[in-house]
Amino acid sequence: MKLKEIERTAVQVWSPASNHPIYLATGTSAQQLDASFSTNATLEIFEIDFRDPSLDMKCRGILPASNRFHKLIWGSFGNGPSDSSGVIAGGGDNGVLTLFSATQVLTSGTEPVIGRREMHTGPVRALDFNSFQCNLLASGANSSEIYIWDLNNFSVPMTPGAKSQPQEDISAVSWNRQVQHILSSAHPSGKAIVWDLRKNEPIIKISDHSNRMHCSGMAWHPEVATQLVLSSEDDRMPVIQIWDLRFATSPLSQLEGHTRGVLSISWCQADPELLLSSAKDNRILCWNPCIGEVIYELPTQSQWCFDVQWCPR
Repeated sequence: MKLKEIERTAVQVWSPASNHPIYLATGTSAQQLDASFSTNATLEIFEIDFRDPSLDMKCRGILPASNRFHKLIWGSFGNGPSDSSGVIAGGGDNGVLTLFSATQVLTSGTEPVIGRREMHTGPVRALDFNSFQCNLLASGANSSEIYIWDLNNFSVPMTPGAKSQPQEDISAVSWNRQVQHILSSAHPSGKAIVWDLRKNEPIIKISDHSNRMHCSGMAWHPEVATQLVLSSEDDRMPVIQIWDLRFATSPLSQLEGHTRGVLSISWCQADPELLLSSAKDNRILCWNPCIGEVIYELPTQSQWCFDVQWCPR
């Protein structure tokens, strides 16, 4: 059942679970153009009011942006009442990483941009906030670049270790949901690397031996610290692999249901038995990864869904 909708060529992110009401932020996508061929960029925040029976979402904040977005993420970091709605981080072209005050965007404040850095090489496609320390933000771009930013001192980032070789793009970064100093990165070659920030080095690398995995997404198990999933964008191998780092020579299991490459995955933090995936076959599937079965297929239109996300609440 469809509850709300808007028409935007945009990337999206939900507000943190602690925010009331629920918001959805959208940023003009850097990877698509609409029919107007406009190159303008906008960050918008919509309120999700399920008491309203209409499909419309109320726009509560809008901000012209200096660049389009490859990735948006919304964290709960804030230094006081003026930042009570958290921080939205946006990854753009040319290595641009921008931090926005959600409160300032919602209230049309005078200083919505609280930080901007251009240290990455190429587009910033991967972002994730640490769920234990909300001031820590991981970002990934081209040339195996991964930075760890401390929002209390946004000037100079850390690195989790030496760049992986051979150098390649970073498809995704994700903090472990149980161990706060563990970070993983996924790469188009099908490789995933797990980093230990206490040792400042990679502690394990996993990869599919078929050499046909083209990693488009990655997610840690919400409850089991050693398990994660990787999705493949390759039409020859449109699968989702479940890995356990205790047995890292091959995946535990493989979810096969899509007929073309998988574009996005999202593991429900409230229920580990719910995993969403979208693919180039125009399908959005809800899996029970514990038994490896599709339990529901969401109705879609004749267009690709580039991103699926569970609401944190």
